[in-house]
Amino acid sequence: MQKRWLVVSLAGIAAVMAATLLALYGCGGGGGPLRPPAPTAPPSPSAEFVALLPEGQRNATFVGTDQCAKCHQDFHAKWLKGRHSQVDVGCERCHGPGSEHVKAPSENNILTYPNITRSVVCGQCHGQQFDEFRQSAHAKMVDELADNNFVSSNPRLYVAVCYRCHSAPFRMQLVDEPLSEGVSPDQIDAKINALSNDQLLAYLPVSHETATCATCHTAHSVKPRYARFNTDTAPIAPGTPPKLHTTFNHTCATCHNGRGANPSDQALQTGTARPNMHESNQFNMLMGIGGVESDSGGQDPSLPMSIRRMAHAEAPNQCVHCHMPDNRHTFTVSYDKGCAPCHTPADASARAGAVKDEIQLALFALRARLRNWAQQTFGDPDLWDYTALIAELGKTAPPQNQVPIEVKRARHNYYFVLRDASFGIHNTPYARHLLTIANRQLDAIGVPRIAPQVLSRLRRQEIQAVLRSDLQRLKAVDWRSW
Repeated sequence: MQKRWLVVSLAGIAAVMAATLLALYGCGGGGGPLRPPAPTAPPSPSAEFVALLPEGQRNATFVGTDQCAKCHQDFHAKWLKGRHSQVDVGCERCHGPGSEHVKAPSENNILTYPNITRSVVCGQCHGQQFDEFRQSAHAKMVDELADNNFVSSNPRLYVAVCYRCHSAPFRMQLVDEPLSEGVSPDQIDAKINALSNDQLLAYLPVSHETATCATCHTAHSVKPRYARFNTDTAPIAPGTPPKLHTTFNHTCATCHNGRGANPSDQALQTGTARPNMHESNQFNMLMGIGGVESDSGGQDPSLPMSIRRMAHAEAPNQCVHCHMPDNRHTFTVSYDKGCAPCHTPADASARAGAVKDEIQLALFALRARLRNWAQQTFGDPDLWDYTALIAELGKTAPPQNQVPIEVKRARHNYYFVLRDASFGIHNTPYARHLLTIANRQLDAIGVPRIAPQVLSRLRRQEIQAVLRSDLQRLKAVDWRSW
């Protein structure tokens, strides 16, 4: 929350002090000099930064990086090797003036966890990136995980597990920084699980961003925290626990993975409440892992690489190549830069549109077949689905032992492709293959295919509305079913 002492009052001494602090902080980068906002204007990045300072730091003055190095030799050594030292961006540029901290070291007189993780700290100099980042989903918290009543109902799940990817301060302090210091995933997991409920819930009021600059960049050495290219999928393989798939060495995939998505028949027979992949299974789709790949179920080790992966998986920097052209921090793909040099903007746009239309139509057709099977079997077209999703419609699910494994395999692939949400763009051959396998499962139990002339009459908007509704219903169920 922004502090009232920042409000400008020319008649007050406090205002003079605040203005002095603000003026001292400007670093001349894209963020511009710090200055108090007009009373009716939203706070500038500079004012936001000053508002983060703890009470004991309000009257502090600068002491210089050499003074910090007397106690923090390790951090100083890393800083000397990084870019920030080359442009004289020292400790106090991020941590605030240190005179009070030097007198009596305390967390109450220096900017440290949790507020040091806020993106505005970097936004003082990196103004363009900061402005772009604030437009992204990373800059916001998931509504449920910012809700006190919801999170308090089960902190050992919603904080100890979900916050590993959904809270910037929690992840940076308990996952990212320890990993960077060589702490093992087992040790990280043990420390998190040893926290009391009160200690876990202390992260709730200070969590404002899902990810932050330091999630991807190490602040002291100014380098990528994780690899940007990695084809080792063992840490995100079916059934892997959170301690592995949330410490995966990949800048994006450490969180954008399916959380142990499991296509085995055993998993599908026992896990019938909801799909077993998290809604962030983008890297699983990119690398071709997690869907039912064989007519006999489960994964198919002999699946040709031409089906398992496409060129997108081998692009330099993988996700970053397409989602961050020109260092763009909105993370949105643009056909003009993100798809170059492999595609011209026109080619990329045409291919993307065609693939999306194809996969969305195929998903809709598969869903229609599942509904026809349920109507024929149970007299209700909605009863093909997972039990929690059926309950969300106000209906009672049939006993799941009456749902054949072929239907369970087909619905797993339906949701695996749907939840990736790229509709084939991330990995066209794998998405096609999973939908082909799903349809062959229904062929095996005699479910008729949808006639082409019926599909040809469907409007794109109708198809997209149905798929979007399924995604929204699934997301709502996920939070209640964990």
